[in-house]
Amino acid sequence: MSLSKGECSDWKAWHDRMPGSKPTLHVTGKCLFPTAGYSVELERVEQGINPPETLQLKRIVHRPDGPVLPVVTEVEVRYSEDTDAAYTEVNILLNEETIPVKQLEQPN
Repeated sequence: MSLSKGECSDWKAWHDRMPGSKPTLHVTGKCLFPTAGYSVELERVEQGINPPETLQLKRIVHRPDGPVLPVVTEVEVRYSEDTDAAYTEVNILLNEETIPVKQLEQPN
């Protein structure tokens, strides 16, 4: 993959169902870009024919405006959604990566 589209790694997904708070799904990762000024967001994609336990997220890259430093830059990517859905994996489109979802629940 070209650095101008971002080389992403270290994807993690977990569903926080700990008592006392809303169930929330979190997804994080890191992307490398050829210069400063890039940003990345993850956007939910309608499920379509995919299994209901797989959440589809589209990675959207925002290019820098104006002059930027020509230095390879790491950008953190974060997504959170309040949901009680029983997702077992997250599929990041554009990366074609599937990340298993860890469940954080009440300790025994």
